[in-house]
Amino acid sequence: MTEEWAVIRKANPEDAPGIAKVHIDTWRSTYTGIIPSNYLDKLSYDQAENIWRERIASPESTGLIYVAEKPEGDIVGFVTGGPERTEKYPFDGEIYAIYVLEAFQGRGIGRLLTATICQQLAQDGFQSLLIWVLEKNPSRGFYEKLCGEKVAEQEIEIGGVSLPEVGYGWEDIRILIN
Repeated sequence: MTEEWAVIRKANPEDAPGIAKVHIDTWRSTYTGIIPSNYLDKLSYDQAENIWRERIASPESTGLIYVAEKPEGDIVGFVTGGPERTEKYPFDGEIYAIYVLEAFQGRGIGRLLTATICQQLAQDGFQSLLIWVLEKNPSRGFYEKLCGEKVAEQEIEIGGVSLPEVGYGWEDIRILIN
C-alpha cells in the first residue's frame, strides 16, 4: 500500500541533513551483521551531510537525487542514479542508491522513488537500468518484486571486508515507471 502522504521531489542542498540521516540510519539497520560493526559505528552524520550537500550542489554532478518526505518535511527516503558508471554492462542507466528508513519500508515509498527517478532517466534518453545490492541485504527481494533480473555478480570492499554484490537489470526502464 502506497503512502498517499509521501511527497517525492528533487533534492536540494538543504536536504543534506535529512538524506545523511536516512543514509546512515538505514545502513545501520540493514547492514548490521553484514558490514563490520566498527565501520558502521564510525559513520558520521556531519561528514555524510557535507558529502551529500556537495553532491547536490555540484554543477558537475551527473546524477539525479530525489527525496521522499512527510508533509511536515521530514525526509524518510531517497534515491540517486544516472548513467551506468562502469560501461562494463549492457545497461545505460543505474540506480546508485535507494534507501528508506526502516519504519517506512513496505509502504510503497521505495517503489515511488524508483518510478520517479526512472521516469526522469527515461526522459533523459536512458533505456535500461542496473542496480547493485549486497547479496545479504534483507531488502534484496524488493528488486525481484520489481521484475529485476539477476545479471551480474561482483565483490566490493567495505570496512576492510570483501562482500558479494548482485546486479539486477531491466532491459526496458519503462517497466519501472508504471
